[in-house]
Amino acid sequence: MDSLHLMYSFLFVILILFKDVSSLTISVSQTMDKAILGDNPFTLSCTYTLGSLEQFFSIELQRKRESDTDFTTIVTFLNPSSPLNVTYAESSLESRTVATKPTEESKTATFVFNTIECDDKATYKWKAFYFDGTNKNVEKTSTFTVKVNTLFGQEEHRSLSYVPSTNLEEGDDVVFTCSGDVGNEPVGHLGWFYYLGNDTSNAINASSKATSTAPVYVSSTCSYTRTSTLQLKMVKEFNDILVRCTVQQDKYDQHGDGHVQTENIPVYYSPKITAIEDRTVAEGTELLTLTCKADAYPAPFYSWLLPNGTVTDGPGLTLTSLQMGDNGTYTCVVYNTFKSNNHTVNETAYIDIRKTTTPPPTTTTTPSTGSTGGGAETTKKPAPATGGDDNKSTIYIVVGVVLGLLVIIGVVVIILCVKKRNKPKEIEEPPEKPRKPDLVSADHGMKNNMGSALNSSFNNSFDSSSDVKSRNEDGLFDVQFDDKPRSRRPIQLLDNMSGSGSYGDIVNPRV
Repeated sequence: MDSLHLMYSFLFVILILFKDVSSLTISVSQTMDKAILGDNPFTLSCTYTLGSLEQFFSIELQRKRESDTDFTTIVTFLNPSSPLNVTYAESSLESRTVATKPTEESKTATFVFNTIECDDKATYKWKAFYFDGTNKNVEKTSTFTVKVNTLFGQEEHRSLSYVPSTNLEEGDDVVFTCSGDVGNEPVGHLGWFYYLGNDTSNAINASSKATSTAPVYVSSTCSYTRTSTLQLKMVKEFNDILVRCTVQQDKYDQHGDGHVQTENIPVYYSPKITAIEDRTVAEGTELLTLTCKADAYPAPFYSWLLPNGTVTDGPGLTLTSLQMGDNGTYTCVVYNTFKSNNHTVNETAYIDIRKTTTPPPTTTTTPSTGSTGGGAETTKKPAPATGGDDNKSTIYIVVGVVLGLLVIIGVVVIILCVKKRNKPKEIEEPPEKPRKPDLVSADHGMKNNMGSALNSSFNNSFDSSSDVKSRNEDGLFDVQFDDKPRSRRPIQLLDNMSGSGSYGDIVNPRV
């Protein structure tokens, strides 16, 4: 008996000496910092490490909400050797949680929320009880918040309105009001965007022009609501505007975490007419078209007032076979009606018809420019000065005359060149050789001058010459010709020296 008492005493001394060397420790964990409201499982766990001389009893999970003054036990996990599993101190948790006690292998207690409620947001404390010669405990805490996603996507949790809501016109100040659930953890904000021309891909951020109220907590949803207002002054570009209100809890863009938007909003505005150019045209111009354009909502009506007082409807005016009497100011009148009021503007164009010697153009048109016309009052344009156009006409006439002279000179030169080319060339012939003396004619002359006294001697001398040609049967001398070129005169011989008688036969030589 003494020996048994001695052994227990020895063990107790050893336990006292080594109790601080090996003691129970715990570590705690949770799924994330935030649990999400609803059917979104969330787990808390605690793992212990037991010393060799220690005995584990149990683990308690305690909770302290913001409204609580102290921690309250909600569930107790017994040791692995106990036939019991866990004991709930708060029975309302049993239907939506699962508690599992530690085992010899895992030494981990788990507490799983299958459904998260608003009140689950709290600080949780794990407290482990053990024995190391005396009863002791060790504890650690963990905290998580409950994130509440915005309910703005549901119609019952949002609203959007604007005032005035009908018959909006250019210049009206319209106030848009948006309210709705913005969630919790984090508390969201309301953002504004608007779209022009039904183009929802091109958002214009107007959040900086809005004002918002402080968030208001709603216990039934564990969430907050906000109200925001946006004021816009209507302009003609806002016709068919679409305004969108978004909640921005996690996403900060034109879609947000939910949004609501208006239908397309019509905005009335009076006509904005474009200017029409003055025109100067030649008399006899077959066709001249004037076009009047205006931007307005509702769609405008058009009419033209002519210088002679005639009125014609439509945006286009066609003038034909223009004469001097068509000179004058042509006025386009545009109007539309909304909210029982008539809104009228006009624009004028001066048409100057000029006489001209050149053929008139067949067709001219006057396209409209991009400048903006005036208001409702009519302001006629003064008739344009004509000095500059007279100078232009004079220049055109001088240039035409010079060009005509140049054309005539060119034609004459061409004709002369053609005639010179077609004229036959003269044949150059060698100069005429000097002719030999006409002996017969000389002899005839001598006979007439010297008389009959010398006649006999002359004949004797002539006849006795060895060069005298013999007579033909008809009593004539043979006629001698010079058949060189250009020798066209035949030598005339007398039948006898008395100067009378027939001439010899003369045949012109062939050249």
